[in-house]
Amino acid sequence: MKKAKHTGHDAPFLDDEERTVIEAAERGEFQSDPDRAARVAEWQTVASDTSRKRAITVRLQERDIQRIKAIALRKGMPYQTLVSSIIHQYASGTLKETD
Repeated sequence: MKKAKHTGHDAPFLDDEERTVIEAAERGEFQSDPDRAARVAEWQTVASDTSRKRAITVRLQERDIQRIKAIALRKGMPYQTLVSSIIHQYASGTLKETD
């Protein structure tokens, strides 16, 4: 059986708006920007500053680690990515505590 080949705009993590923008760019519907190089450099600096990661050490109970690994396996992602995502959601206020 042949696997379906994913192109850039049919990736499952893209929403409809993102696919529309990618398809429009592929059709050449955007005008060139004379300041593009400067703008790209500026945004790369901003993105680099906001996406910087630092390793930390956290001691967890073994059973919690096993549960997190099981959840990550069901979600199809590495457990470290799941832990990082949970911490990010909590820190950004999208994951709330329950009383």
